[in-house]
Amino acid sequence: MSLLASALKEKLAKKPDFKVVAMPDFYLDYVLAFPGKLDEMASAMVDVARRGGGNLLGWKHLVGRGGNASNFSAQLSNLEVNVVPIIETDEFGKMALGHFLKGVDLSHVTGTGSVSRTLSFEAEHSGRRVNIMASDPGSLSSFGPEKLDENDMRLIREADFVCVFNWNQNLKGTELAEQVFQTARNEGKAVTFFDPGDPTSKVSQIPGLNERVLTQGLVDVLSVNENELQQLAADVKKETGGIEGEDANPLFEAASFFSMLGVRVDLHTTGFSATFIDGQRERALCASTTPVKVTGAGDAWNAGDIFAQGMGLEHRERLVFANATAAAYMRRSDLMPCSIAEILLQIEEIEKLNTR
Repeated sequence: MSLLASALKEKLAKKPDFKVVAMPDFYLDYVLAFPGKLDEMASAMVDVARRGGGNLLGWKHLVGRGGNASNFSAQLSNLEVNVVPIIETDEFGKMALGHFLKGVDLSHVTGTGSVSRTLSFEAEHSGRRVNIMASDPGSLSSFGPEKLDENDMRLIREADFVCVFNWNQNLKGTELAEQVFQTARNEGKAVTFFDPGDPTSKVSQIPGLNERVLTQGLVDVLSVNENELQQLAADVKKETGGIEGEDANPLFEAASFFSMLGVRVDLHTTGFSATFIDGQRERALCASTTPVKVTGAGDAWNAGDIFAQGMGLEHRERLVFANATAAAYMRRSDLMPCSIAEILLQIEEIEKLNTR
């Protein structure tokens, strides 16, 4: 075992003693993985349509748990973290969650709404594995702060981490994040963690999100990929000053701007991850393994990020651990969360890349 993996194994030997709250989504996912390139997949579909319909063979099918909050909760639970999801679904969804999240406290999951569903296509495009998701958000689309009862609010006040996901598919996402993070900040002790998802469909609402949430000192950690970060920063009209040196680029300037407002930006890409704090940054390369799947990888990364922080790892160690968690998950052929042993194996490979 490598030096870093050995050191982290020793640091992670103790049992986690922190509580995480995650909201507000659970999806029933159906993943169709095409064994080839995206344009080949599209061409095959057109060929079938031209002959009036028929079968496409050779695809891999996966059916299971989806949604940022529920995937995140599954991974944290597998690492023995006390994680509690707050979710609205229907009775079938609640029953399914009981199957997918065994051992997790589901007392804050209600079955009075409608289930969220996603059909995800995976294929190769421009040298990388991509997923294209067709989603019906169900109850998620209207999950505002009015859905939270006093028991939920008490849980938020008591938690060590409060995490809000999937703003992009929630019509009341800004109101939810604002209320939840205000409660956590003013009445509790939690680190507030926000992953908005792909904001492309809600570009017109980004200024409101920035004004009411991201620039108000309510978010401790903003977890984003390149596309998400660039869109969130696009409406900001201030001069950031940039980052000097050969690595200077608009992406890092955007992250630096948010970090100077007191928001830690955790950026995760296919090649590297980085954390930006008070205008400074740490960076770590990702594993170079070919993924078996990509749907849910960002949720695994977020879980690894939170777990590492809760366990007291340093910033660079945290990035490496999060990268390894995502890599270990992507190597699995199913939708199940990865184990600490699988994560440590990936850390060895990542350490070799980062020490070249």
